[in-house]
Amino acid sequence: MRLIRHIISAASVHTPLPCKILDRYKPLILPPIFHSFPKNHDLYIPRFDGDYNNINAERHVLNFESFLDLFEVDEEDVSIRLFSLSLQGKVKSWLKTLPDASISGFQQFVKVFLDMWVIRQNPFLIIEEYNQLKRLPGHTVQHFSSRFNQVYYSMPVNIRPPPISALLHYPGAFDPEMEFQLRERNLATLEEMQNSAADVEAYLLIRRAKLKEEETKNIDPEESTSLDVKLEILNMIWEKESNRVW
Repeated sequence: MRLIRHIISAASVHTPLPCKILDRYKPLILPPIFHSFPKNHDLYIPRFDGDYNNINAERHVLNFESFLDLFEVDEEDVSIRLFSLSLQGKVKSWLKTLPDASISGFQQFVKVFLDMWVIRQNPFLIIEEYNQLKRLPGHTVQHFSSRFNQVYYSMPVNIRPPPISALLHYPGAFDPEMEFQLRERNLATLEEMQNSAADVEAYLLIRRAKLKEEETKNIDPEESTSLDVKLEILNMIWEKESNRVW
């Protein structure tokens, strides 16, 4: 009996040492999930990395909601988890910085996301920037297209030029030769034109290299003819591949 009283007394004055709680036991940013993911969801889920390549944050939400409709996802917990999986790169890093248990519903998650990633600027300044967009020296086609989309989709819908206007505006940001080549293709959408811009630039580089080589080297007629034939074959292959892709 005395031993038991001694143990109880000792326990009452003992201060336990603090211990580190493992990350997996801490509160999570997202609520727990109780339902299964749809089959092959990872093959079709839209992605957003914050670089505004072809889409902005609002467009990503619309794409994701279409994805939920396509897979008939109605469960709140699954919708939240899938939306978190759609976030990539710096957007995914941002998600991990949110406070524990800060996301409780899908619509709330979307609001937090949009509050962070929708570009908020003076609409008149955006229009001015859009009108003055030019591809800068040293910038790749992909980099400029990403910048073009970021500015275009950041304009409020009520003042944003229609897609056909953007399609006509995009080629004017390049040098006259590339602008002419892009307009000659009569592409139907801005996305098609942006996808073909890199191919057009490669074609022009080949042609310019040929001209430069002919100007700077003394090539005998036979060798010149051989070079012309090779480049002509290359151009024919290029045109064939271009027609098949576009």
